[in-house]
Amino acid sequence: MEISPCTTLEAARARLRAIDWGRLHLYGAIIGVALQPLSTASGNIGFAISAACTVPQVQRALAAWKDLFDRTWTRWLVLWACWSFVSLIWSSDRGEGFYSLKALRVLLWIPVLWPLRRYWWTLVAALLAGTTLLQVLQAVQVGVGWPVPNRFPAGSLWTTPTQTGLWDAVSVSFWLMLAVHGGWRNALAALPMAVLSATALVWTATRASAIGLAIELVVANAVLAVTSPGWWRRALLRCAVGVVILASVSTLAGSRLQARLAQVAGEARQVMSSVGAVTAEERLAMWKMAILGWMDRPILGAGVGGIRNTIAQQTTVQCQQSDLRTVGMVHSTYLQTLAETGVVGATLLAGWLWLALLDAWRSVRLQPVRITTFGALLLWLVAAAFDGYQQSGGFLTVGAICMALATMPAAAPDNAKRPSPVTDESSA
Repeated sequence: MEISPCTTLEAARARLRAIDWGRLHLYGAIIGVALQPLSTASGNIGFAISAACTVPQVQRALAAWKDLFDRTWTRWLVLWACWSFVSLIWSSDRGEGFYSLKALRVLLWIPVLWPLRRYWWTLVAALLAGTTLLQVLQAVQVGVGWPVPNRFPAGSLWTTPTQTGLWDAVSVSFWLMLAVHGGWRNALAALPMAVLSATALVWTATRASAIGLAIELVVANAVLAVTSPGWWRRALLRCAVGVVILASVSTLAGSRLQARLAQVAGEARQVMSSVGAVTAEERLAMWKMAILGWMDRPILGAGVGGIRNTIAQQTTVQCQQSDLRTVGMVHSTYLQTLAETGVVGATLLAGWLWLALLDAWRSVRLQPVRITTFGALLLWLVAAAFDGYQQSGGFLTVGAICMALATMPAAAPDNAKRPSPVTDESSA
């Protein structure tokens, strides 16, 4: 019997309708979040799957996206991104500017993850699984030299030490909270993982992540104590345990992190006592150059991509470590934004990040365990002061995922039954 093309097409449509796109969306997000710590490229696999699965269920996703766009910080984010692209008009290097703005595509992680807000615990578990795998591979690399280190020292795995250390610091923040969230069983399970994460952070010797984690221990635990009555003891315990773990692993013989932080302190003292040009450390010189360059163009800035041709070529700042005239990225998200997009762009960026942090704070008030994602977001915001995160897909992805998890509305109290990953998402 001959089968008509219409019958075949209808059968194909029926099979497509029978696919559980919500389940595939969740599984893709789990894969993407778990693989992101290893590298941006591997994480793109899960992101592509998850993003593609939002298309067939767009009607269900629209309600979640409306809730997302109703949040003020989301609108500031869109305005900041638009202003960044507008600044290409007066940039002296539009090609470089457009190339750096390509990193903003990873912010799509936020709308992709948002419809999955009922599965917050599942996504957190995926993040911790990915960072644990990262740290085990770091240990193997440091111990036996496999996987073969890239152009960076052993311990950074397949990416830069800054990116690897950022994921390590984020996982320390998570494990410390989980260690005090429940009883002694939770502590026994989480404390070894916190030690592993902190040790992995030492291997990367990244100052930005270490400073961000130190500030997070103070601020996030204070927020937990203030917003969640009865949790102040856990906040104090979490802070104390974190300090002990960090102090222990950072004083190990030959600790690279300890040496790097001592270097920062010495260079800062040298700069504070200097009345001439900044010559102590390359990064400090870049920051001074960016501030002086912005003062010449305070409103609009040099345009995204214009630092090298507009500011660096005209700078009078001297640096013994490098020739600043070739610098295009000043290793600070905030100073980079200020120099490139002026007061307008810096205000939009500050508004976006501050409002997102406030949204995360409100989540902590509803569910104290959300201090994990609040702390991770806060850590990223602090560390961003020491590197140009908005120009790197890898760095920006950490912030996008942490921001999505931190600002997702709390669906139920801590003692409520967690939703099953196979539950229909339509009620989300």
